[in-house]
Amino acid sequence: MRGRPVPVILTERLRLRGVEASDFETLKAHWSHPDTIRFIGGLARPPQLVWTRSVLGSRGLWATLGYGYWFVEDRRTGDFVGEVGFADFHRDSEPDFWGLPECGWVISPALHGKGYASEAVKAIHDWFDIEVDEPKSVCIIDEENHASRRIAARIGYHQAGTVRLDGKDVLYFERTRGG
Repeated sequence: MRGRPVPVILTERLRLRGVEASDFETLKAHWSHPDTIRFIGGLARPPQLVWTRSVLGSRGLWATLGYGYWFVEDRRTGDFVGEVGFADFHRDSEPDFWGLPECGWVISPALHGKGYASEAVKAIHDWFDIEVDEPKSVCIIDEENHASRRIAARIGYHQAGTVRLDGKDVLYFERTRGG
């Protein structure tokens, strides 16, 4: 359903909600941290890109596609945990995968290794399998990002090849709806 409001998803430890303008400063700090961007191009996002992609872009995805990104926070403290979601970025890749929901997740470096990514990614795929009428989703992962590769495998993604993106080969994964 296109134009849907961002659903709030609750897990044992996490609250996934829509991105708000008030999240900008948190996201700006997040996207400038070297460990956040290490496997995602390696360049800090300037404030304008954080605003247009993480704040405005997230809201636009939901309005346009009926799916998008969530702001992830700790249910108990309200502290920022990360961002997870689905998008169709129309990436300039070879081969392209336009039109397919692409899953992505980025967790605050201070929280790596605590299971938050697995918990959030499972929750959004449980939602996706019920709410989104698409036969499959995809994700791309840097070959050296072993933690994300393990998460993808646990959720049901299998490596389907590589794609060339920004002059670099990255691993391409597919997941059939229902995992």
